[in-house]
Amino acid sequence: MKQFLGVILLSCIVSGLFSQQTIKGVILDAENNEPLPGANIFLLSDWSIGSTTDINGVFEFKITNLKSYDTLIVSYVGYKEAHIPVTKTDKQLTIRLEAFAHILEASVVTARRIIAEEFTVKQLKQLDIYLNPAAKADPLLAINAMPASTTTDESASISLRGSRPDETGIYLNDVPIYDAIRFSQLNGIGTFSIFNTDIIERMHVFAGNPPLEYGNSASGLVSLQTNNKIPDGPTNTIALSLANFGALTSRKLGDKTALVAFGNYQPSQIFTGLNQDAMRDLEDFSSYDLGLHVMHNLNSNLRFKLFNYSNAEGYKFNTRVPSYTGIFDMYKKRNYTIANFLSQQDHGEITVNGGYNISQEGYQYSITDIDVYKQDLFFSATYQHFFDKLSIKGGGSYDYRINDSNGSKPIYDHAQDMDHPTISFSTVEEYNLPEFFVYTKLNLADHLIFGTGVRKNVVIGRTPNYWSYQGNLNYNIKEKHNFNLSAGHYNRLAMPNAQDYEITHYESNQYSLDYTLTTDLFELQTSVFKKNVFHGDYEDDIIGGELYTKIKIKPVEFQFSITSLDVEIKTDIETYPSDYDLDYFVRSSLKYKVRDIFEISTIYIFRQGSYYRPVITSNLDTETQTYRPVYEDWDNSERLPDYHKIDVSISKYWVLNSKLALVLYANVSNLLNNDNVMAVNYNRDYSVSFNELYSQRSIYFGVSIIF
Repeated sequence: MKQFLGVILLSCIVSGLFSQQTIKGVILDAENNEPLPGANIFLLSDWSIGSTTDINGVFEFKITNLKSYDTLIVSYVGYKEAHIPVTKTDKQLTIRLEAFAHILEASVVTARRIIAEEFTVKQLKQLDIYLNPAAKADPLLAINAMPASTTTDESASISLRGSRPDETGIYLNDVPIYDAIRFSQLNGIGTFSIFNTDIIERMHVFAGNPPLEYGNSASGLVSLQTNNKIPDGPTNTIALSLANFGALTSRKLGDKTALVAFGNYQPSQIFTGLNQDAMRDLEDFSSYDLGLHVMHNLNSNLRFKLFNYSNAEGYKFNTRVPSYTGIFDMYKKRNYTIANFLSQQDHGEITVNGGYNISQEGYQYSITDIDVYKQDLFFSATYQHFFDKLSIKGGGSYDYRINDSNGSKPIYDHAQDMDHPTISFSTVEEYNLPEFFVYTKLNLADHLIFGTGVRKNVVIGRTPNYWSYQGNLNYNIKEKHNFNLSAGHYNRLAMPNAQDYEITHYESNQYSLDYTLTTDLFELQTSVFKKNVFHGDYEDDIIGGELYTKIKIKPVEFQFSITSLDVEIKTDIETYPSDYDLDYFVRSSLKYKVRDIFEISTIYIFRQGSYYRPVITSNLDTETQTYRPVYEDWDNSERLPDYHKIDVSISKYWVLNSKLALVLYANVSNLLNNDNVMAVNYNRDYSVSFNELYSQRSIYFGVSIIF
């Protein structure tokens, strides 16, 4: 009997071994046949049986007692879920997934390329922005997560490699955007950008040496491009969160036209009510925006795009200066219209771009009452010709800007209460800026590219006469090692903000060397750079370095960067440190992914505090009965305390079926509730100092429904 049972048991084991089947395959993007690493494969009859694709999109797993007919479920972020029938005869599968038209597109549609694209520091696709927890789905905040970003506040204002935000050019579809932030203050600092990530296809970030096919940029450039692809069918998104109610719809109108429309309403009551301690100085904010994006392919070689954006916003917060405590109240209304025409030739392409911006804004607190009216008009035309190993691009642009400011503000900085003296003003600043450029790129060898360009303005009125020029060299070794050497001389005209009167001319000399090492498991980037920026009677002398690494060992991704800056401001009288003079600026993040649909992220930021001059005494001003501060010399300046912040976020991407997906997310900002010092403030006679703090711990959550 025992022998009989042993034979039966052995037979079962052998039968089980012989019935075990190995399923192998590769998962590819249906459009470009690129492998999709991290895709999930499950057996419909038993979800515990499955696998995840490797870096080459390859998967392999074993199935015991496979039914004569079963189904594989294949899913990947941004792609339609696939159901693949399998039988006992299937040994090797090739599965192609189709991207959703507007659900976190991971593939980049072929479109007009920047001629100096090889010399960019970073290219971000739409998916990169969405999956960056520091970005909060905002393109400019995504830049602030890069080591090249040296923004020392918690805003969307962009400082690149120790330069002022005014020096950075921001372009949308090759048209300059001079007013790219929302909830802005008098000094131009703002909380979020105006850009809707749903329509952004890709973004290039030049941390230094901006390409001369773009004008009016002195120390870095951000170029955003909207989608070019006509969607296969209609898609809709409804966004609900603590401070935003939005909707987006995409429609295909015939075979050649697509329409994307979106709108958002952002109230403050729920968000501030839930985060009262963190937002104790924020009284109220509200924002309404509407956007329209039209794409039309006249034929296979001609494309037309039109983008229009309107926004109205208001913002109130408590402000404190020694002589006044009260409400800062601002409002803003604006409208952007951008049109693009692209004609692709056999050996080249023609682009024509136009943009018009109109805005009205006002700022009021105590005796300060300022209104600003702005108009920006831009037009450009370029032609690029492709030879075998040579590309040449040339063209011209016309940039017209006008600022009309009027109102009243305090005569003395130390006397800002309601009964203190004011000065009324009314100023109009404008410039006409025609420019012409030519840029040449030469493939010297298979892995060596050289580029050089020159840009010249046409002097009209009081516009300064200047030349801009640059040279770039890119060397790539075995697709792993990349060296990028750049140098140049650049110019930018910046309109005054509400506190200033005159146009500022920034003129910079820049030198940078960037190195990148890329492997399947990790990425390493390092940079060294030097800049001299001249503006008025000032010179900013900048020397710095960056180190960045990213390690990916599924399901974990770790990123770490450190930036060091030596930034001095020089005048004929004195030399003193800039706000961006930082020995260390550290960012690190840790992501943990569960089956590519669930992600937990932790972000840590640690940087040195900026320099400031303490007040050592004060003198009574008998005219205003206020106190005039006396500051320490710069030689005795002090630093603010170090800045520490930990943010934690959790998100889940849930594909319910091929027509419905959800993105759920939650974020805790400043988890440890650190008292990060924004500035040192004083009481009325400057006898007591106290710290003004950045936001303390706050929570935010929401959901996007995509169908």
